[in-house]
Amino acid sequence: MPQPPALPYPLAMVICDAVWRDPSTGKHTLLGCFNGIAASAFPTVHPQLSVFVAITEGYGKVAMALRLVDGVEVSRSLSEANIELDFADPMAIAEIAVQFQKLHFERPGTYRLQLVTGGNLLMERRILVHEARQAPGPH
Repeated sequence: MPQPPALPYPLAMVICDAVWRDPSTGKHTLLGCFNGIAASAFPTVHPQLSVFVAITEGYGKVAMALRLVDGVEVSRSLSEANIELDFADPMAIAEIAVQFQKLHFERPGTYRLQLVTGGNLLMERRILVHEARQAPGPH
C-alpha cells in the first residue's frame, strides 16, 4: 500500500491589517502587521484583519481551512475560511491572503488562528485581545 504524501509545510503566517498583491509582479505587501487587538469595551467587533500564509510541500489538490478559534473553547470557531491549493510541484511555495471581516470577541483573552488540513493542525498563531489602556487624564 503506498504511503500518503506528507502534510504541507507552512513557512509563514502573518497577521496584518491588509495584504496588497501587485498585479504586475504578483508580489505581496503586508500592511500593518500586529499580534494583538486592543478594544475599549467588550464585547467588541474588530472591523477587519488579514492573514498572509506561505506554504510548501503540497501534493496535488490540498483542501485547508484557516480558522479563528476561542483560546479557551478551542472547538468554538469564530470565523473560518476554506482554501483549496493545487500544487503542481511540491517544491513550489504557495502564498495566499485571507481577509476576515467584523470579528466578534465576547471577552478579552487569547484567541488562535489555525491553519488545518484533514484534521491536522499545520500552524497556529495567537492573538491577544485586551482592553485598551486609556491615557491618564489631567490631575
